[in-house]
Amino acid sequence: MKNLLYATDFSENSIPAFHFAAMLSERLKAKLHVLHVYDMKATFISTVSLTYGKREEIMYKEQLEKLEDFCKKNYGSELPNYMNLMVHEHGISAVGILDKVESLNADLILLGTKGSSVIKDLIIGSTATSLINNSYIPVLAVPNEYKSKPIDKIIYATAFEEADILAVRRLVEFAEPFEAEIKLVHVSTKNEYAGEDQMAWFRDMLEQKVAYKNISCDLRFSDDIFNTLYNYFMEEDASIIAMLERESPGFFKGLWHKDTVKRMKLQLDRPLLSFHKKYLIQK
Repeated sequence: MKNLLYATDFSENSIPAFHFAAMLSERLKAKLHVLHVYDMKATFISTVSLTYGKREEIMYKEQLEKLEDFCKKNYGSELPNYMNLMVHEHGISAVGILDKVESLNADLILLGTKGSSVIKDLIIGSTATSLINNSYIPVLAVPNEYKSKPIDKIIYATAFEEADILAVRRLVEFAEPFEAEIKLVHVSTKNEYAGEDQMAWFRDMLEQKVAYKNISCDLRFSDDIFNTLYNYFMEEDASIIAMLERESPGFFKGLWHKDTVKRMKLQLDRPLLSFHKKYLIQK
């Protein structure tokens, strides 16, 4: 990964994600583009009659200064050369972020989430929701109380699909610089056919298509997929939880459904990395 894009709204919720983005950029030796998307109609208030071009110029300068102040305050020292600050005017934050993803050829989006319930916040009415649904690059959401630390373990919830192999190959880009472990977990229900046989097939596919050696697989048996996964995530104490956003019914049918998530009330307190199956396969 060469270009990381971190988006901030200057809120307290976005600070842990900023620290994580800086740590990741340093370790990956990647450029970190720090972005603030603002809506000029919503933020510009003036009693002075100005042309639209002048108002645009003033707002751009003000927002860039605010972004610089935010970064300097939270970085704690002079900003490094790998950090590029930018602001972009757009009425919809997610669309403004995706505009920059394309122009910068970014490899990853990082942003903070509100509250401690990462999954709930991602799914219900947030900028992260729109990014996960529409971004063709991975999205890494960092909860607002997370303390940044080097990555030592990544857990990925697999459904034994070909797209999972593609996602694991992308995970290696995160794991390799840290020599981190990648653990794959699958929850097999009584209605699923031969979970152990599927696991064996998947391991063979991994050995053929993924060169990284520090990968292991775990199989759990339960009809309560959601709570079983959650308990596994907590027990393993991973640095990052990774999942694949899926469109078709199957193992994860309903996992990202709003009502289901509300009922589960999962409280993940660590970064959540999301890949979109459609874009992984297209790429």
